[in-house]
Amino acid sequence: MIMDEAIEKYKTVHYGDVVEEYEVPVRGFLFKDGRLEGVYVKGGILPVTEELPRDVHEDILRGRSGKRLIVREVRYAGAEALEVYIQDGYRTWPVHVTQLPEES
Repeated sequence: MIMDEAIEKYKTVHYGDVVEEYEVPVRGFLFKDGRLEGVYVKGGILPVTEELPRDVHEDILRGRSGKRLIVREVRYAGAEALEVYIQDGYRTWPVHVTQLPEES
């Protein structure tokens, strides 16, 4: 992914946008053919919808990295998005991004 595509896909949060961020305990990981396919959390499994670098898959599989799951709820311009990131120290990668349905 080139930088312009990355910036377009993961736009920055602007002043006035509502952001709620919290950490969710990781209960385990689901791998298929050496690739991270899902993250087990309380209440179920979160599918991985974003592409991760190969070394990230390997580090998680081999237990070489400390993992945290950060959930960010962003509300802007009437829309609400759920972004889930896996964090290892100073490195962070998106693993699941989805638009939440509007409440009626």
